[in-house]
Amino acid sequence: MKLKVGIIGVGVIGTTKHITTLKKIPEVEITALCDIDPQRCEDAKTKFELPNASVYKDYRGLNTDKNVDIVHICTPNTSHCEMTLDAFANGKHVHCEKPMALTYTDSQKMIEAQKKAGKKLTVGLQWRFSPQAMYVRSLAKEGYFGDIYYLKSTNHRLRRFPAYGVYHSKKLNGGGIALDGGPHAIDLPMWITGNYSPESIRAVFTDRMKDATEGNILGSWNPEEFDVEDSMFALLTMKNGAVVYVETSWIMNMIQDAPGMSVALAGTKAGADMTGPGMGTGVRLNQVIGGKIMTSTPLPIPGPPNPHDNNMYELRRWIDAILYDKDPAVLPEEAAIVTKIIDGVYESAQTGKTVIFS
Repeated sequence: MKLKVGIIGVGVIGTTKHITTLKKIPEVEITALCDIDPQRCEDAKTKFELPNASVYKDYRGLNTDKNVDIVHICTPNTSHCEMTLDAFANGKHVHCEKPMALTYTDSQKMIEAQKKAGKKLTVGLQWRFSPQAMYVRSLAKEGYFGDIYYLKSTNHRLRRFPAYGVYHSKKLNGGGIALDGGPHAIDLPMWITGNYSPESIRAVFTDRMKDATEGNILGSWNPEEFDVEDSMFALLTMKNGAVVYVETSWIMNMIQDAPGMSVALAGTKAGADMTGPGMGTGVRLNQVIGGKIMTSTPLPIPGPPNPHDNNMYELRRWIDAILYDKDPAVLPEEAAIVTKIIDGVYESAQTGKTVIFS
């Protein structure tokens, strides 16, 4: 059985993650592409050998296409909710890139629409599926760490501001790094511990690096048009008393031990952190053995001939969820809690106060 997929937003994430990965899944056929710049669709048809894919400039046209079963939404954040609601109204399954929505209220609307349509919904949070994250989560579920009371979640990109898009614009993208690196950095520690019950958040934003265009790996930008936060620092407390320190940035003069997305944690029995080259593919465990503190590195770094692909892990399970009527790897209810916390992040950063969740 071939599931027919339409891609809305044929930019960097739409091509490098979604089209590239879906092309490798035998049960999938990409039948439609949509972008406000139709030439991107034509270029993608040629590059990815999709000669029969229909091209749309308006997402509503793709959502009504009877040759589309699943819609993947890879557009700026401001359009996620409205496009998802329209897709469900037309009987499609929906994969929406992070953040799920700009507000928790909108994320709830998306879940309600999904249930009404009787279709599947998931959100792109692929950092959960790195080898080190899955390994640490498995240890946490076994009780290896004991009572996990502190986690530090870090996503620094050094000089990797995505200057190719609208990430710099509050009007066009809804916000800055809190909506880009923030969803991953907030979700990962909660997923590792299985704890999606936030108590409070205190957050601080900075935009002190918006003029630092030199040396940016992903191109330059006009600082005068940059009106969003470039760094976010937040203290998240959970209802069980656990504390999560979250930090994420696009442009920072600080080297992260495990580039990409990493979590360190401390429990009453043991602790762990993520390290290694590339995107951080190792795990370091710390515990007392025989009366002495010991450090071990049990997780090998995956590489050829079988390198791990986070995107494939996520999307393979998404397609399987539809084929076999299972839950997707990323539940929309979990992604909605992430959006709820981001709501609190923006309120706290604006007011300078701690936000208490109901």
